[in-house]
Amino acid sequence: MKIIAASFLTVALLTGCSAVGGGRDGGTGAMPVNGDVEGVKGGETRLNVGQTMAVALDSNSTTGYQWQVFDIEGGVLTPGTPFGEEIVEPHAPGMVGVGGTTHWRFVAARPGTATLTFTYRRAWEQGTPPARTETYRVLVR
Repeated sequence: MKIIAASFLTVALLTGCSAVGGGRDGGTGAMPVNGDVEGVKGGETRLNVGQTMAVALDSNSTTGYQWQVFDIEGGVLTPGTPFGEEIVEPHAPGMVGVGGTTHWRFVAARPGTATLTFTYRRAWEQGTPPARTETYRVLVR
């Protein structure tokens, strides 16, 4: 996964493309990565029906924190695979506290808009604000 992210960053820097509109993606709002469109954190990602959006967020479930996603109702986006799967960084056997990345894919099912809200929190800490919140606005044409 690090190779894909590094390759994406290298291509983006070398071509001077923007994360929103006007890139080599034909104006969808983000660069395609392995057939997926990378979601634009805090911005807008534009997709055509049938395209898949990927979201990857740093995580470390050994601390008790996990990402949750809200606002996927409405049928504009449907869950793909993987959906909320954490991939832990390579580490020595028995090592604890190793972070990773949690991955989601969303399929653009029908035209419309959706706002995905991801919260990073411990399930048992009810009433406590999340440690992090990330928002993705998606427009499907």
